[in-house]
Amino acid sequence: MKFSIIVPVYNVEKFLAKCLDSVINQDFDDYEIIAVNDGSSDSSAEILDEYAKKNDKIKVINQANKGLGGARNTAIENACGDILVFVDSDDFIPSKMLSTLSVYFDKYELDILSFDLTAVYSMDIPAVESMVSADEFILLNKKDFLISEPTACAKAYRRSLYIDNNIRFPERLWYEDLATVYRLVPFADKIGYLKKPLYYYVQQPDSITHSANTTRMMEIVTAFNTVQSYFKEKGCFDEYYAELEWLCVKHVLYYSAHRFLTKGYHYKQMNALYKFVSSNYPDFKNNKYVLEYMPSTYCMDWIVNKQFFRFYAKECLKVRLAKLLSKILPKK
Repeated sequence: MKFSIIVPVYNVEKFLAKCLDSVINQDFDDYEIIAVNDGSSDSSAEILDEYAKKNDKIKVINQANKGLGGARNTAIENACGDILVFVDSDDFIPSKMLSTLSVYFDKYELDILSFDLTAVYSMDIPAVESMVSADEFILLNKKDFLISEPTACAKAYRRSLYIDNNIRFPERLWYEDLATVYRLVPFADKIGYLKKPLYYYVQQPDSITHSANTTRMMEIVTAFNTVQSYFKEKGCFDEYYAELEWLCVKHVLYYSAHRFLTKGYHYKQMNALYKFVSSNYPDFKNNKYVLEYMPSTYCMDWIVNKQFFRFYAKECLKVRLAKLLSKILPKK
């Protein structure tokens, strides 16, 4: 079997049918769908059973709740396909996804293929919409892949990368994609990037990106440490030092600033993250990627230079002021 589409399911009754319709309506036949019901308490399990009765491509696995990472791991271990595709159950995919992926895996004998996604703010987009944009494909070296975004759902993978190297997602950890996808790098010999949107990423107000749970946000340190420790264990930390240093700055410091400082002036947490980065990478301000990308990356120089209040004032206070003015100013 060529593809296994992995769909972790947890309390998504409002979105699940849209997701399942999209994975069923592919213009490609050689694939299976593994849907892992991760202890849902709503009607998600019943929806899965109804779909499985009507379509023999769908294999449903029920388990006690293990979180997104645990559900993906169960599917990886039970998959029959040579290539894995992850689809979160509140998202959906275009009808040409698998046929498009198949062309590039066959032509270039890839281990990993990254592709673009489209952020969706409305569920009104047809689940089987055909993508018409022209394909632009390039081969990536390992360092190029390592500095790209780790979004698990925006890639397809040889299942053997996970199985042969015993790589799994951490259970119940935020930023599980960061902790996992980069650990595939030492074993992936052929990596490609297709500049084509093959995934619809539905924006949810209760997602990690929009969360105000500052305690869980600090798990970014654990996620990055998982990657850093793995590269040291495999003896390739020095080879990829500059890339790992950049990842630490970008994910642990810069992205965290957007999470923490747009929710309030969380100086204590940001200071702790700054200390983590500087203790692991003392010369991070002179990293080649920092020097290259900082001038064109929004307010990165403020974060790198620890001007946290300046960033907070710009990003958080202006939002609060706008909300206040909207309440007191007369409507036009």
